[in-house]
Amino acid sequence: MRQIITSTFLLLLIGTVTVQAQRSNEQERRKEIKERFEKRNGPQMEMRRGQQPMLAHLDLNDDQKEQIKGIMLEGKKVTLPLENQLREKKARLRTLSSGDEYDVSALNSVVDEMAELQASIKKIHIAKKGEIRALLNDEQKIMFDSMPDKPQRVMKRTLVRNRR
Repeated sequence: MRQIITSTFLLLLIGTVTVQAQRSNEQERRKEIKERFEKRNGPQMEMRRGQQPMLAHLDLNDDQKEQIKGIMLEGKKVTLPLENQLREKKARLRTLSSGDEYDVSALNSVVDEMAELQASIKKIHIAKKGEIRALLNDEQKIMFDSMPDKPQRVMKRTLVRNRR
């Protein structure tokens, strides 16, 4: 009986040590990946959302950066409520289309409302893009105009991923 208890204790001890070693290796690996990621992206990591990555290629001066940041903030303040309403309409559309009764006229109404919201958001984006463009010099305008819109970038990334 004593040998069984001793053997069981030793097996549990070995198992615990093994698990701890694996955790330690996993933590080291995560830390290493994080360091590589930070090293690769450098101080520009903060500029990875929205238009910021594209604008980083324009060689903007500090005054332009501040003005563009203000324009983008102003645009986000206006579009955020519309985007929230659009998400609500999408949820409503999902609810209407998955219920027992399938009301085509109600679905069409929600789709029309979604289209109006999307058009409003797109118009605001176009206006803000024009405001940003007005701040740029001729060389920056050429670079800015040659940059793809977000849907084109997303589609391109998706195609690249699907090829792998």
